[in-house]
Amino acid sequence: MPRSLARLRYRPPPVPINFSRIDATRPHLEALLERRVAAYVVRQSNPRHVKLQVVVNPKAKPQPTAQFVPAPLKPYTLRDVVDPEGKARHGEIIYVFRNIKSNQIIYSLQELLDNHHLEQLPFIGKHSKPPVLRPDEWIPHCVVTFPTPEQGHNAFRKLREFRKLHELAWDKTDPEYKNLPLKQRIRKIMDQRANMSADLAEVLRIQEVHGAKMTEAQEAQQQKATDFLDKRWQQIDILANAAAAKEKEADNVKWLEHQVRSLDMKLRMKHNQNEADQKRLQAAKQSNETRLRKVQYAQRKAEQFKNFQEDLARQAAPAKEEGAEAKLADLKARARALQDALENPDPTRSAEDLDIDRDLLAQNESEMIALEQAFEAKALAESRDHYIARSVLPRVLKKALPTPFSLQGVNVQWADMQDALYASGQWPELIEHETLALNKVRGETALLSSEEFEIEKNNEVGRIIHALQGNDDASYQSSLRLSEPEPEPEQKKGALKYLPEIRNPFRSATA
Repeated sequence: MPRSLARLRYRPPPVPINFSRIDATRPHLEALLERRVAAYVVRQSNPRHVKLQVVVNPKAKPQPTAQFVPAPLKPYTLRDVVDPEGKARHGEIIYVFRNIKSNQIIYSLQELLDNHHLEQLPFIGKHSKPPVLRPDEWIPHCVVTFPTPEQGHNAFRKLREFRKLHELAWDKTDPEYKNLPLKQRIRKIMDQRANMSADLAEVLRIQEVHGAKMTEAQEAQQQKATDFLDKRWQQIDILANAAAAKEKEADNVKWLEHQVRSLDMKLRMKHNQNEADQKRLQAAKQSNETRLRKVQYAQRKAEQFKNFQEDLARQAAPAKEEGAEAKLADLKARARALQDALENPDPTRSAEDLDIDRDLLAQNESEMIALEQAFEAKALAESRDHYIARSVLPRVLKKALPTPFSLQGVNVQWADMQDALYASGQWPELIEHETLALNKVRGETALLSSEEFEIEKNNEVGRIIHALQGNDDASYQSSLRLSEPEPEPEQKKGALKYLPEIRNPFRSATA
């Protein structure tokens, strides 16, 4: 991760507002409750995700000593559009940005551009390389999503290499560039909008071919591992069963240990010190030691395999019960609903209710994790493909090959779908093209005038206060329709309107 992005600091989200501590029925707290509700309505109506940010905010970086700058709020970026849950790993998403003036292209693995991204652009003439990033000049061009980070990194490197060839090797690929005037030639080389689509289509085609070869290599390795495991575990079972049966002395551990000790004593006897006897006894001792190690290894591995299978069967017991899959789906749905309720809390609920929801969420998550582990144990027990079974493999077959590249799950989202037509006929069939919903949030946001906003705010404040006081929304709406306007006070006429109002002198000041 670039160091400037790694040091971004954002303010935490605002603390949820809770009105349960304020008694809505007490008259002297009505003004406080109304102010709190009005502030809550104003905060919730603020359109935070309208302006899309593409360049790193310099105020988010650490400032020099003795200089304080308030930390800005987290910006609304392309990652919020493409990966709102933030589950994508580094390298699974490639962000492509375009300069609206020169159509220069910048590839990034981060959702925000920084000045170090300008190092991708070569200097090919005057005004060909911007000195700094301007947020008003760089806009999102497209976003490419890959199933694995390794495939994304591979595509990222190839895209940058292809663009460098377009920008620096033009005299070899297209000699007609030499006949153009210098400014037109520079402008044509900087325009990589069409080349980007062709490069991406070619990179995906190369990955499709390479992925097929990687799949063949992985299948061949898996077949070799399966054959070796079948043969090796058959030998281990034969040795372990023979040692347990004790039918042959050559498979008896105690007999082999006795033979090794006896041969060791014979090696030290005086009449066996000649070279021929020593060589004969050493060979017999090594043969018995080798046989003893094989039998002990077989017994140990068979015992480990048996114990591990029993542990898996015990862990998989909840998954074998009737209705276990439906129970897991129900737990996931309830956990999702509780998580949404905690992330967007209802201000009319008390803190005790939220604590109860947190306890229920923790309990559901623990049950869900336990049931998922039971299903994993069940799958391992049935396939018999766990680390104990694969521990007998040689080191060559233990090393897993890279995940094969696949176009399943590769998604290209374009800011302008017309850009995909630059590579028409070159895209692989499995590639999905979609429109990048940049203005989706803006279309869903209602923009009101100040007068309309005040009317809507007052209506919402009234609904919340009536809900806190125990009135339902229907009675509130009926009260709004049936309530008659209060009669206006009678206006004074003539000289009376200039006289001050006379208060009752006998009325108490505190009444």
